[in-house]
Amino acid sequence: MNAKVIILVSTGAEKIINSVKAAIRNSPTGVSFVSIKGYENSKGEISNNRINVGMDYEKCKTLDIATLENLDLTTVKTKTDLITLEKARTELINAFISPNKNMSNAQADAYTHLCKGVKCHNETGELYIYGYREHKEVLVKGEYPVVNSKPLTIAKDELRKLLRTGKFTNFKVSNISNMRLNGDTLEF
Repeated sequence: MNAKVIILVSTGAEKIINSVKAAIRNSPTGVSFVSIKGYENSKGEISNNRINVGMDYEKCKTLDIATLENLDLTTVKTKTDLITLEKARTELINAFISPNKNMSNAQADAYTHLCKGVKCHNETGELYIYGYREHKEVLVKGEYPVVNSKPLTIAKDELRKLLRTGKFTNFKVSNISNMRLNGDTLEF
């Protein structure tokens, strides 16, 4: 028996969903890029970003597995020893092959997907943009705390910088008052 699922959407979220959908409908090619200007993260950094929401994460993941498998670790510029670097490589490959699949239906139903890489939270009306960061221009540097990571974590972070998937990022946009579609780029 097929049960009907009813998803409640707040009035504020409904307005944002309709605005974004209208902008997307006006695009003859759809949305491939999202430009977020003046984005402030939780650390106070303000930046302009251009995100490719059309990039295929799974394809990049497959390419990154091959990159890691074929990487000559002796050529990696790092302060990490080769044993820790090899363990980091193995753990990253295993994480790509067998990702954690804990996303519940309740979490999935909390969002309205507007186009690839763009979704709106049904209650708060906040937009979430996910994709491959093509460009980032830092306007104001943020205040980042010093982190005492374990050597394995440092090694993984160093390897991630060499990978395509390391450039995928998620943005939460609360203000869309300056949203417009420019060609195939949705701008905030």
